[in-house]
Amino acid sequence: MRNEPIVRVEGLKKHFPIKSGVMRKTVGYVRAVDGLDFEIKEGRTLGLVGESGCGKSTTGRTIIKLLEATAGKIYFEGQDITSLSKKEMRKLRTKIQIIFQDPYSSLNPRMTVGEIVGEALKEHGIASGKELEKKVIETIEKCGLSSYHISRYPHEFSGGQRQRIGIARALALDPKFVVCDEAVSALDVSIQAQVINLLKELQKEMGLTYLFISHDLSVVNYISDEVGVMYLGNIVELAEKNELFNNPKHPYTQALLEAIPSSNPRERKEVVPLEGEIPSPSNPPSGCKFRTRCPKVMDICSEQAPEFKDIGNEHFVACHLMDM
Repeated sequence: MRNEPIVRVEGLKKHFPIKSGVMRKTVGYVRAVDGLDFEIKEGRTLGLVGESGCGKSTTGRTIIKLLEATAGKIYFEGQDITSLSKKEMRKLRTKIQIIFQDPYSSLNPRMTVGEIVGEALKEHGIASGKELEKKVIETIEKCGLSSYHISRYPHEFSGGQRQRIGIARALALDPKFVVCDEAVSALDVSIQAQVINLLKELQKEMGLTYLFISHDLSVVNYISDEVGVMYLGNIVELAEKNELFNNPKHPYTQALLEAIPSSNPRERKEVVPLEGEIPSPSNPPSGCKFRTRCPKVMDICSEQAPEFKDIGNEHFVACHLMDM
C-alpha cells in the first residue's frame, strides 16, 4: 500500500440555486460546500464532523459525483474526475462506493438480499449465474450475515443487519474508496459499535480508504486517522486525530469537544453552549462565518475571511487567532 493520497480536492464548491417566482428565476444560492482543500491517503480514514447542515453529506456525494461540483477539482488516484461524464464515471464506480445513512430507505424492499448485493456485479458484467451467487455469499458472510439470508427481503432484518446489507452492497465490487455517510447514526449504540468494528476489520482486510461522515465526535475519534471539522460549508480545522482532540485550536472545535459527555459519572463538566443560531448557507456572514457565534470574536473577523493554513505538524486551522 502506497499510503499516498487516493483522493484530493482543491477549492471544491457545491452551490444549489434558489428559485423564485412564476418564471422560476434564480434569486440566490445555498452555499452547501464553499471551498474545500484536503486529501485522503490510501488505506486511511478521514473523519468529517460538524453540526447538521454544515455540508458534510453534500461534500461526500460531490466527491464521488452523485452531485456535480459547482467549482473546484476532484482527483482520484491522480486522475482529475471533475468533468467526467456519467458514462466515463461508470468505469470508476467499481472503485468508488457509498454507504448511506438510512438502512431502511436505502434498500429496495422488492428485492432480495442476493439481488441487492449482486445488482452492481451484474450491471458491470463482473459475474453471473453460479459465480454471481458465490460472490454474493462471500461478500455477505464477510459482512457478518449468513448464506441463507440471500433469499430474504429487507423487512425481515433488524436495522443493524440492514446496514450490513448496505455495506455488503458497497463492497461487492471490491472498491478502493468508500464514503460512509452517517453510516451508524441511525443505529442503537450497541449496534453502532459492532458496525464500526466491522468497518475497521474490512478496511484492514481489503485495504479500503474511508471518508467517514458523522456528527458524533466519539465515533469519529474511534475510527478515524485524520479529522476535519466543518462549519457552514468550510473546513475550519484539520489534523491528525490525536493532535486535533488533544490540541484543538479553532473555537468551534473547542466547543464541540467540550460538549462530548464524560464517561466518568463523577466528573462534572461545565459546558458553555454556543450562542446563537447557525447562519443560513444562502446568506452567510461576511469574513469568518463563525464570528456570529464565536466567544473570541475580533474586529478583523467581520472584515476578512481567515486563511486555512498549516500551523505546524500538518495541523490546518482557519482562524485569525492563529495570527496573534
